[in-house]
Amino acid sequence: MLKEIKKFYNKIKILKYSEDPENEEIPITHIKIFYKEYPRLFSIKLPNINKEDSEFETILDYRGSQRLFSDKPLKLEEISKIIGSCRIIKSDFSVTDNPLGKERRTYPSGGARFPVELYILSYNIKSLEDGAYHYNLRKNSLEQLLKKDLKPIRREIISPYLDNPAASIIFTSVISRSEVKYGLKAYPFSLIEAGHMGQNIQLASSEIGLGSCPVSGFVDATIQKILDLTENEIPIYSINIGHIKRY
Repeated sequence: MLKEIKKFYNKIKILKYSEDPENEEIPITHIKIFYKEYPRLFSIKLPNINKEDSEFETILDYRGSQRLFSDKPLKLEEISKIIGSCRIIKSDFSVTDNPLGKERRTYPSGGARFPVELYILSYNIKSLEDGAYHYNLRKNSLEQLLKKDLKPIRREIISPYLDNPAASIIFTSVISRSEVKYGLKAYPFSLIEAGHMGQNIQLASSEIGLGSCPVSGFVDATIQKILDLTENEIPIYSINIGHIKRY
């Protein structure tokens, strides 16, 4: 990892949470959403589009961050559907479409370097032991890294602000894959790639009626220990999924 990226990552990673986050006062700038406008300039009103017959538009409407999950376990088929939204597409390409012979996936990556890896932390999935798994993209399989009940340290994984997901999908970056081509740009390119993948995962979750919530506020050292990451692979993002808790 380039020393500049390592220095920046060490400055932004989260350490342990305070024991009483409920008493922390939240600044108004964390709550109110601000929009930018140019009220004095000429503007063009865009035409309204009929979205009622579009399945894609319906899924977009249902996408959201759910923070409370029920005790109902996930099925392995549901995990396969969700994580499979980030996959290699088996398709023939013309020389014009793919001049370098690089594989195509369901999400873009800077220079097709694909530094982002996916892991599953299982808390409540049928037919899957609790613990940590790596998603083998080429074989569409889960490789067991750790067999362990992670619920006692789940707060450090999911942040204090959501409760009881059945699984966490962890995004890491093997950042050297991009550094060889893009240098310091490898770090933001990894974040952008994870964002593309995260939208796929959230839409796939919405399509089958599951809740999801993206989180970057995990304790970095906890994730690194669970996944036994080297210093050249850093955790950057996560999405927590499960059945929505209904009242």
